[in-house]
Amino acid sequence: MLLPPIEYLFNDIDRKALKSLLDKLWKEDDEFCKNKAEELFKQQNIDMAIYSIGLAFVKNRQRVQTYHPYFKAYAVHKVASKVNNWYAVLGIKDLTSGFDDIKKQYNRLASALRSCPSVAAESALRLVNFAWAVLSQPKLREAYDNQLFNSSEFLEYVSLSSSYSKAATQRNA
Repeated sequence: MLLPPIEYLFNDIDRKALKSLLDKLWKEDDEFCKNKAEELFKQQNIDMAIYSIGLAFVKNRQRVQTYHPYFKAYAVHKVASKVNNWYAVLGIKDLTSGFDDIKKQYNRLASALRSCPSVAAESALRLVNFAWAVLSQPKLREAYDNQLFNSSEFLEYVSLSSSYSKAATQRNA
């Protein structure tokens, strides 16, 4: 598994602040939650922005198509800030993915971000485009893979991902 486990992405979140935010937002409508997510993102509080847009989903499931691009934009920023890995930024789960799989994932993500009015979308699209520029060119991808595989950060991340995967497997057994 190459994508960061949710537990890893949010292991440093202030649970008390999150509970306080969600308690306040629970009284508001979905549009308010979306606006709060945008405000939080502008304040560089990506974690709380993700939870706020998630609550907007819960409050109005008919607007999933509206809120999903916001979530994707925030998620790209969260992954990029937490994991130095272009595969993860694109949401690629397997390092051995072929060009067509990477292209399909890039197109899906870029399309969602281009249509998103979020303040996060433009910068998320830049990150996604950079990841595509590296992973779409065989020589650049090979050089990137060599650098990635030899980095201590990646090895630590793979080890961490494996332990989360094992724990999830044992929990579900």
